[in-house]
Amino acid sequence: MSVTTAPAVSFRHVTREFGDAKNPVRALEDITFDVPQGSIFGVVGTSGAGKSTLIRTVNGLEIATSGTVDVLGERPSALRGSGLRGLRRHVSMVFQHYNLLRSKTVAENVGMPLVLARRPAQEVTARVAEVLNVVGLADRAQARPAQLSGGQRQRVGIARALVTNPKLLLCDEPTSALDPITTEQILELIVRINRDLGVTVLIITHQMNVIAKIADYVAVLEHGRVLEHGKVEDIFAHPSTQLTSRFVETVVPSRLPESLVEHVGSGTAGEVVRIVHTHGAARTLVTDLASRFALEVTMLYATDAPLRHVTVGTLVLGLRGEERAVADAKAWISSQPDLSVEDVR
Repeated sequence: MSVTTAPAVSFRHVTREFGDAKNPVRALEDITFDVPQGSIFGVVGTSGAGKSTLIRTVNGLEIATSGTVDVLGERPSALRGSGLRGLRRHVSMVFQHYNLLRSKTVAENVGMPLVLARRPAQEVTARVAEVLNVVGLADRAQARPAQLSGGQRQRVGIARALVTNPKLLLCDEPTSALDPITTEQILELIVRINRDLGVTVLIITHQMNVIAKIADYVAVLEHGRVLEHGKVEDIFAHPSTQLTSRFVETVVPSRLPESLVEHVGSGTAGEVVRIVHTHGAARTLVTDLASRFALEVTMLYATDAPLRHVTVGTLVLGLRGEERAVADAKAWISSQPDLSVEDVR
């Protein structure tokens, strides 16, 4: 008998409007997707796409105008008082700008949720020490936020979010204010939290490289609507909308460098094709095509991106040989798992 695990978050036909009935502003429109338990789920979109509004419906800071949001088996919009506070102990949030109290030490900032929940002082001290160790700041417990770097402040924010032992971590643009090296470190920390602690992560960002680095699933938002969603490797390999293609292009460029455009246009490379590959499916492709179909194969361009679980890449090849052999080669590529082919010219 198969056992189906309920999603950590389930959005069903979620619409959120602001303003009055005569002049409504629709921030979200008919949003439907699930965030699987134990996954890292990324929501990507440009500024104003509705990402922040969406994530705030998960912890009840925003209430959908219509549709439903179910979180860990409960519906935030139906909860009040102690019921909502109880859910929020299991749903923590990491903010873009840290939101730390400057007058408090690192340890005091991290322990604040437990203090507000009136937990015993001994318990607070022990738990704060535990989560500071997780984020690598055990030696900075008595420092003030002003004495920390941006990356360290974000680690404090993450520790504060973890201190209640949550099941779901919401991350609102957690790396957009950080330099590339620090961003890499924070993303590695989030992956470790997900892997080692089993915490489901819902992260919103406008950076597709963040999605590539850590996410299992992604949803692409534009003007409050979901354009597409699914496994990260599927979206990267086969984006179905123009905006998604533009996002993917920032990580896995598919456009030919200008230095090659003239060469391809001249026809001297033969028939030029672009091949998208995943799971290492293109390792022996050039030699396979040359030996199977008696073609002269020229590699014109190659790029790839390591995602969290697989690598997605593109190859641009020139195929020279008999017309029938070239057609057979393209058909064969299309029949292979984890390969797809399209004509460049």
